[in-house]
Amino acid sequence: MFFKKKNKEIVELCVTLYKLIVKQARTKEFYLNLKIPDTIDGRFELIILHFFLLERTLDKEIKKDQLVYNELLEIMYKDFDMSLREIGVGDLSVGKKIYQMTEAFSGRLFAYRKFNNKKNFGSMGTTIKRNIYGTIKNIDAKYIEIIKSYIIDSMEYIDKSLIYEVSENSSIFIDLNRYIINK
Repeated sequence: MFFKKKNKEIVELCVTLYKLIVKQARTKEFYLNLKIPDTIDGRFELIILHFFLLERTLDKEIKKDQLVYNELLEIMYKDFDMSLREIGVGDLSVGKKIYQMTEAFSGRLFAYRKFNNKKNFGSMGTTIKRNIYGTIKNIDAKYIEIIKSYIIDSMEYIDKSLIYEVSENSSIFIDLNRYIINK
C-alpha cells in the first residue's frame, strides 16, 4: 500500500486554523451574553459555524485549498474522537457517535452554505434558531439577530483574511465584543 506524504506546511497551517476555530468557538461571550448553551452541543455548533466561515474561503478547484480543506476535516474529526473518549464514551460507541456528528456536521454545512448567496440571508434566522439554539425552547429573537449580524459580517471579514499567512495570534475571526456592546 502506498501512502502519500503529507505536506508539513499544510498540516501546520491546518493545526493553527483549527486552533483558531476552536478558540473563537470557545469565546465566553457566546455563552454568557448570547445565551448559547455552554454544553457539548453548543460548542459543537459553534465549531461547525466557524469551520463554515473559514472553509467558504477555500476554492475546492485549487489543489492547495483542497488539501487544506481535507486536512482541516481530518484534524477536526480527530479532535471530536479524542473529546468523546475524554468524556468517557466507550471505544465501541465512538464510531457511532462520530458518524452521528458527521451527519450533523454535513447537514449544518449544507444549511450554512446557502448563505454564500446573499439572496438566502432571509432564512438565516431560522437556521440559527434550529442549529445554534436548537436545544433552547424559547430564545429571545435579539440573540438570533446578533448571531445573524455576526455571521454576515464575519463572512466579509474572513474573505479579506489571508489564511495562508495566519499564526496562532492571528485574528481571522471578527471580534464578537462589538456585537455584545450593542446588545
